[in-house]
Amino acid sequence: MTCKIFTMLLLTVAYALANQADSLLKCSASYFGKDAEFKFNFQMLTRVASTGEEIQRSGTLLTSKNNRFALTMPDLQILSDGVNLWQYNPLQKQVLIKLISDLENKLQPSEVLFRYLNTKAISTKKELWKNKSVHALSLNPDKYKDQFKSMEVWLLPLDCSPVRLHTIDNFGNDTWYSIENLSKGKFSEKEFKFTAPSGTDEIDMR
Repeated sequence: MTCKIFTMLLLTVAYALANQADSLLKCSASYFGKDAEFKFNFQMLTRVASTGEEIQRSGTLLTSKNNRFALTMPDLQILSDGVNLWQYNPLQKQVLIKLISDLENKLQPSEVLFRYLNTKAISTKKELWKNKSVHALSLNPDKYKDQFKSMEVWLLPLDCSPVRLHTIDNFGNDTWYSIENLSKGKFSEKEFKFTAPSGTDEIDMR
């Protein structure tokens, strides 16, 4: 009898944690809203499973509705006005111009960083991030099972905004995204269009 009661207690706790995780994920979706525009800085650290190599990237992302975004990194800029996409390599002084409709969603920066909102939360636990307690949600990666075998997001308790994202892909590569200075705003159309610097080689692939 004692064993049965203990098992029932464990199931009750697991159910409560799952409900809490689901509520936190919904809270995060509410923070972003349907048509909100955001800007933030990010850092990415990937540990390559096959070699042990660590790859670090950093940049700034502006993202809006209708596939508009502006990704800026030291060695690459990618902008989209919702119809056209510019991929600029400052070292090569070259920009590729494409149609956004020709790209897969998983290649768009906004999809990469916010795909956690399209998953289901499994459980939650407390973690410490920059001396602050945060909610660490374990996610079900089934929707992205062709890419990942593990996904996790860390949310601030105050507004459920994300501060860390963690993925392990199907090759075992381990990636952490850190998000800083996340803010809502309203951006002008020119923020999502690229003006080529003088001497840039433009290759129109539309």
